[in-house]
Amino acid sequence: MSINCTAWLKRTQLLAKAALVTAAALCVAAPAQAAYPERPVRLVVGFAPGGSDISARLVAQKLSELWGQPIVVENRPGAGGNIGATQVSRAEPDGYTILLMVNSYTINTTVYQDLPWDLLKSFEPLGRYAQSPMVAVVNANLPVKNLAEFVEYAKSRPGQLNYGSAGTGTAPHLAVEVFADQTGLKLTHIPYKGSGPSVTALAADEVQLAFGAMSAFSALINDGRLRPLAVTTAERFSQQPEVPTVVESKVGIDEFDLNISYGFLAPAGTPKEIVQKFSDDLGKVMQDPELQDALRQRGLDPVYIDHEKTGELMKKEVEFWAKIAKRLDLRLN
Repeated sequence: MSINCTAWLKRTQLLAKAALVTAAALCVAAPAQAAYPERPVRLVVGFAPGGSDISARLVAQKLSELWGQPIVVENRPGAGGNIGATQVSRAEPDGYTILLMVNSYTINTTVYQDLPWDLLKSFEPLGRYAQSPMVAVVNANLPVKNLAEFVEYAKSRPGQLNYGSAGTGTAPHLAVEVFADQTGLKLTHIPYKGSGPSVTALAADEVQLAFGAMSAFSALINDGRLRPLAVTTAERFSQQPEVPTVVESKVGIDEFDLNISYGFLAPAGTPKEIVQKFSDDLGKVMQDPELQDALRQRGLDPVYIDHEKTGELMKKEVEFWAKIAKRLDLRLN
């Protein structure tokens, strides 16, 4: 049996060339996934500076150090945080535009009638990093020392006292509405574009009462310009153990348990591998003792919750606030 060596060599060369062409085509069709993030990330905060963005900036700084990429914080206040949320819901779902998540969005998706987004459909949860009780706070010049005295004072002046909030439909707004409903108070709501301006208004005596995260009030409480009356959770806050709960204040309320949580969202459709990496990296930086201390100093409990559990909690919270909004007959345009 004879072999045509020349023909065999040509055939082998053609097969090898074909294999190289096929491999090259496969590489073009399925390029290697670039490491995330490979450029700056934009963090949108739907509220004015000086409030919830303080904690977000602390976490963002640690993520930036881990990634070697800057996180640019952009405040987009207005409409109870809805302006910022709308912007992020319409952004490219590539992980480079994210939203600071607070409880207000679980409320907004239930009470606003014409939102261009739905919290559970328009966003991907990335994880949570902290939580805090809300605290009922008054201007230190108001002649009340505790929540029971405030209720008595307000009842003697129906409709004359103002309360401030971070915006209509936000958690601080609804918390006061629930409180007023259960105690029979008539208070006038003054909404602001974030917790920062509402705290400033309280210190200036433009409003006499506000509910909000302890972190928003802590500096002025320490300065003696504001007075905390009660926390809104079932248990006292470990960092302010001298402040009683609403239930302990004996104002005729048998159950009151509301808090504020902080986390991050991305537009729906963000690749799963980016969602997972962000969630994992958030967990890594939340182990940093320096970051934990910084959050505690601002009245927050550092609590890492991954993206999957965050999604589950969001569903439960939307159901809870929907019931509250229905009971209060709260509908916003």
